[in-house]
Amino acid sequence: MTLIFWLQFALVCIAGAMSPGPSLALIIRNSITINRYAGILTSIGHGIGMGVYAIFAVTGLIIILTTNEILFQFIQIIGILFLLFIGFQFLFKKNQEIDHINKQKNFNSFLQGFSIAILNPKILIWFSAVFSQFVKVDASFFSHSVLVITASVIDGIWYIIVAVIVTSYGMGNFFQSRKNFIQKISGIILVLIGIILIIDFFQNS
Repeated sequence: MTLIFWLQFALVCIAGAMSPGPSLALIIRNSITINRYAGILTSIGHGIGMGVYAIFAVTGLIIILTTNEILFQFIQIIGILFLLFIGFQFLFKKNQEIDHINKQKNFNSFLQGFSIAILNPKILIWFSAVFSQFVKVDASFFSHSVLVITASVIDGIWYIIVAVIVTSYGMGNFFQSRKNFIQKISGIILVLIGIILIIDFFQNS
């Protein structure tokens, strides 16, 4: 695995993590209404939940890659189109207001973060699209493990940063008011990565 290869993957994961949605709302809510520690625990739980999905995505794609190369190439094309679709959607669709998420009081912050990640089937679709561009049949177990860990750690770190920011400076409202800008930046990154992946796909075909 080259550094450039890893950086491309990391950028896609960063763009996905930064995109506003219910997870961001939960992190901000727990950080502001409870405390910073609760926000950090929620972030860690969410990152682990993302890691579970990443493992499923990598395992399934490796099986497909080793048994049916044509099907894998089809999944790659669908994955690129999905990344471009999400990227353009982030760019041109006005972000809806993030709803406040009310969870049962007997759930702790960690389980809330894990649950909101693991109970969202769109995350599996997202990872299948992303990993289909980076899983290689000749790659080692270590390389694939790095991809899984990278996706999980980036997600967790991003939300920990959010939790620290909104509790350190009281910037919960400020951060939410800028979610449209964050969405646009995420969209630009996804579109650029999608274009690069299209070029790589046809060069290697």
